[in-house]
Amino acid sequence: MNFFKTSILSGINNVITMALGLVTNNFIARFAGAEGFAIIGQLKDFLKISLSLGQLGFDKGIIKYTSVHKNSNKKLANYLSTIFISQLAIAGFIALITIIFNQELLTYLTGLKNYYNYFVLIGLSILPMVFYTSGMSVLNGLHEIKKFTLISIVANIIGSTVAILLIYKYELKGVLINLALFQFINFSIFILFVLRKPFKTNWFKNKFHKKEFRDLTRFSLMSICGVLVLSITLIAIRKYLTTYLGLEYTGYWEGLWRLSTIFTTMLTSAFGFYLLPTFSKLYTKHLRKEIFNIWKLTIPISILAGILLIILREFVITLVYTKEFLIISSLLIFQVLGDIIKINSWILGNLILAKVHVKTFISVQICWSVVFFTLSIVLTQQLGFIGIAVAYLITYLLHFIFMNLYFRKLLWRKLPRI
Repeated sequence: MNFFKTSILSGINNVITMALGLVTNNFIARFAGAEGFAIIGQLKDFLKISLSLGQLGFDKGIIKYTSVHKNSNKKLANYLSTIFISQLAIAGFIALITIIFNQELLTYLTGLKNYYNYFVLIGLSILPMVFYTSGMSVLNGLHEIKKFTLISIVANIIGSTVAILLIYKYELKGVLINLALFQFINFSIFILFVLRKPFKTNWFKNKFHKKEFRDLTRFSLMSICGVLVLSITLIAIRKYLTTYLGLEYTGYWEGLWRLSTIFTTMLTSAFGFYLLPTFSKLYTKHLRKEIFNIWKLTIPISILAGILLIILREFVITLVYTKEFLIISSLLIFQVLGDIIKINSWILGNLILAKVHVKTFISVQICWSVVFFTLSIVLTQQLGFIGIAVAYLITYLLHFIFMNLYFRKLLWRKLPRI
């Protein structure tokens, strides 16, 4: 499937996902309030960490090796059975630890002391969450983009409907129940769609293979590091904001972060299926040309979209949340400027992934985390609540400068004529 068809399907999926997400966010704002957003943010990042560790960081490797061996049933079965066995063991262990230490984990993350049973449900949801995500990566590798998109759309519609009903009826309890139930809904819908085609049961009946496991782990370190660094940083910042400004302001910042995520996802997801495989097979002259061709699209589009969002920020905030969240209006300007830089820096980030520059990727992720966390503390103390958005902007400006310096030979030095 070519880039444009993929982009259209991805775009349709993202529009539906965004619309449903906006409605869900509005219900959370109305029935759980700013404090509810702060708690949800902590638990979602905990789930992201559990997913990354439970998957063993295999997501990119699954796509790559499924794509390479999709016409070789035996070789594909070796990889998929290895993935299934290893993820079952690790994700099962993480789920067990989460259930056993549910009180300690929930108290540390959120400060809640009366919702331990709901956190047990979240622990139980880790296995279906891991298998759903890995299964979707297999579909991606098989280039079953239509089925991939359809599953995503159906799962989002059903999941969002259930979420709205639970939040309306049970408020914060409903949010916690939904975090767990959403994973079971996703996995159930996935199984219904792939039970006969394109999945084959014999793919998962093979034994564990050390060679295939080593191949998959080439991508693990970068994938796990990326998720861990971001999620741990966000958890730490929320805990700091709760201590320094209070849980309510932490919830407002979570609302700002969600708007930022929606904005960047809308503008980058169309390239998600395209960048890694394209960058992996291109070198020097053609690679430089491809990067600048993409920038010709992303830079003007991100700037125009950012200007529009800044102009309509009060309307958007009220539409997505409630008037209570208008406090983030002044922060949104700095956040959007940071997002514009982030989107165009993300192009080069994919280049590091494609060329498997493991040490560079990990170093960049850790440095980003340290700089963002440090600036968040320093600027919040100096500027107040707005300081955290300024910290975000400065961090991504530094990130973009570094990425251009790192790839200066490729991007900015004159190439010899052939």
